This record gives sequence, structure tokens and C-alpha cells, in this order.
Amino acid sequence: MSKSGDRQRKLRKQQLLKEIQQQRQLLATYSQNWLKMTQPYDKGWQTFITFKPYVAIGSGLALLYGLRHPRQFYHWSRRIINIFGIIKIVRNTLYKN
Repeated sequence: MSKSGDRQRKLRKQQLLKEIQQQRQLLATYSQNWLKMTQPYDKGWQTFITFKPYVAIGSGLALLYGLRHPRQFYHWSRRIINIFGIIKIVRNTLYKN
């Protein structure tokens, strides 16, 4: 009985090793796919991080301007939002075709 038990354990071990190898291959494939899918977000985040000091300074200046001239700040912010909306519409229209 010990020989058949040994043989069954060896077969089971081989099956488990094959299963582990397949799982490793799948994991490597999925990780490559994940990196490909998240690459645009990573690039965007890195770009944002490089401009972080300028954004901090610009937002501080915008805050001071908004405190000193609230009405003009409101009008300028509405214009900027409208411009971004127009850019988004144009971009979506161009990329659809």
C-alpha cells in the first residue's frame, strides 16, 4: 500500500506543480495587460505631478484674485468652464469620425 500511496502523492504533486505553473503564466499575462491598460493614467498622473508646484502657486494667486475681485473672478471662471466644454465637444466630435 505504501508504494501506491507514494505513487498517488507523486502524481498529485505533479498535478499541483502544473497548476501552479499555469497560474503563474496567467498572472504574468494579466499583469502585462493591467500595465497596458493603466499606462495612460500613469502618464497623466506623472504629468500632473511635474506641474504640481505651478498648480499650487496658480491656485493661490487665483484665490487672492478671487478675494479681491469676486465678480470678475466669477465671470472668468464661467468663461474658462465654457472654453473647456467647447474643447471637449470639439475633441469628441473629431475623434468620433
